[in-house]
Amino acid sequence: MEDYFSYTAKLFDPAAVNEKTEILKGIRVLDFSHVIFGPTATRLLAQYGAEVIKLELPYHGDLWRPATYWGKYWKHSNPLWHFVTQNKYFLGLDLKKPEAKEIIYRLAETADVVAENFAAGTAEAWGVGYTQISEINPKIIYLSCSTYGQYGPLRFYPGWDLLAQAASGVLSLTGYPDTDKYYKLPDYLGDYIPGNMGAMAILMALYFRKKTGKGQYIDLAQSEALMRLLWHFTFFNLTGKEIGRTGNSDPTMVPASIFKTRDGKFVALACATEKQFAGLCSAMNREDLLKEKVYTDPFERLKPANAAALTKIAGDWLKSLDVEEITGLANDKGFPAAEVLDDYQICHDPWRRQRGSVILFNDEMYKELVMAGPSAQLSKTPARTKWLARPIGYHNRFVLKKFLDLSEEEISVLEKKRIVGTFDDRPGLKPPIYYNLDEDPIFHYGREGKK
Repeated sequence: MEDYFSYTAKLFDPAAVNEKTEILKGIRVLDFSHVIFGPTATRLLAQYGAEVIKLELPYHGDLWRPATYWGKYWKHSNPLWHFVTQNKYFLGLDLKKPEAKEIIYRLAETADVVAENFAAGTAEAWGVGYTQISEINPKIIYLSCSTYGQYGPLRFYPGWDLLAQAASGVLSLTGYPDTDKYYKLPDYLGDYIPGNMGAMAILMALYFRKKTGKGQYIDLAQSEALMRLLWHFTFFNLTGKEIGRTGNSDPTMVPASIFKTRDGKFVALACATEKQFAGLCSAMNREDLLKEKVYTDPFERLKPANAAALTKIAGDWLKSLDVEEITGLANDKGFPAAEVLDDYQICHDPWRRQRGSVILFNDEMYKELVMAGPSAQLSKTPARTKWLARPIGYHNRFVLKKFLDLSEEEISVLEKKRIVGTFDDRPGLKPPIYYNLDEDPIFHYGREGKK
C-alpha cells in the first residue's frame, strides 16, 4: 500500500503542475461578466488554460474591484478579486461606442465562448447578445448568468447572491427549529456554486460542439442552480411534510452535530454506520449504550427524543476532552470526527500546502498571496495559477496586437477617442504604488523602446 501512496504523491505532485498540459489551451473566452457569479465560471476555464479576455468599462471597471470586505484593501486591491480573476487578460473597452462593438465582433470571430451576467436581455440590447454573436460565429457557446433566468415572469427582477439563496429555498433550511431566525450561507456561495455549474455547462457544450460542430446558448439562473443542490421540495411532495430546520445536526444519523471541546475549540462528529457508532461508544467507555434498543436500532435512534438524549451524552463527553484527544480517539476507534478549523489554521495547514489545495502564490506584480488551489487534482491536466488580477486595461495592447493584429496607429486612435482605456487613480483599479508600469513588457506589449 505504501508503494501506492508514493505513486499517487508523485502523480499529483504540485511542484510538477507547470510541466503538464493545459487542457483548455487554445479555447478563447470573451468575458463580459462581473462581480463573482459569471467570473467564477470563466476563472475555472482560465485555470485550465483557456484565454479569458475580461472586458471592463475603462476608468471604472468591474463593480467588485473596489468592493472589498469591510473596506480593507491589499496593495490597492480587493484581495478576493485576485482569486476570482486570476489568469485573465484585462481589456478596458467602452461598449457604449460603436467602434468598441466592432472590436468585440472581431474578437468573436475566433472566440469559442462568451459569458455575461448582466440583467436579462441587457447584453442583447447592447448588441453583444447571443443572437448577434452567433450570427458572427455560429459555433459560439454563449453563457448568460442571472438570478432568475432569461425568460419567465421573474426575468427582470434584480438579484444578487442573497436573493438567489432566498429564492432557491436554501435559506428556509438554515437555522434552528422553533425559532424565527434564518442564516445566510457564508461568503457568496450563491455565486460560487452556480459559477462552478456554469463552467461545467460550458465544458459540456464544448464537448457537444466537438461531436457535432454546433454551438449553443446556455441560460443559467443562480436561484435554480442552488435549488438543484436540494431535495427538500421533493420530500415535501412525497410526504406532505417539511424536513424542517435542523441547526447543526444531521437528520439522517445520530450523533451528528458540532460540539464544543474542553479547550474552547469545536469538533464536528458524525456516526453514519453501526460500526462507527460502536467505535464512539468504545471511546466514551459507554458500551452499555449498545445494549439499549433505543440506541442500537437505527430507526429508534433517529426519533427526536432519543436523538436529543444521545446527542447530549456525546456532547457531555466531548466537552471533557481537548480537540486533539478527540481526533486521536476517532482515528484509533474508527468514528468520524474533525476539528472545525479557522482561517489561520487553513492558511497554514501543512496537509493542504503539501497537496496544493492551499497555495502560496508569488505574483510578479503583487508578490505573495495565499489562495485556494484546484478543487480536484487531475494527474495529466491540472489547474494552475499563472498570474493574479491586473489593473483595468493592463492587457489592452497585448489583446489588440496579438489577437487582432492592430497597428500602433489604430491603437492610438482608439485611445484618443477613449474607446479603449485603463484605470483611474482609485483603490481597486490601479496597480500597487511600488510597481513600475513603465518597465512592464506586457503593459507596453509591442511598443518600441520598452522592455
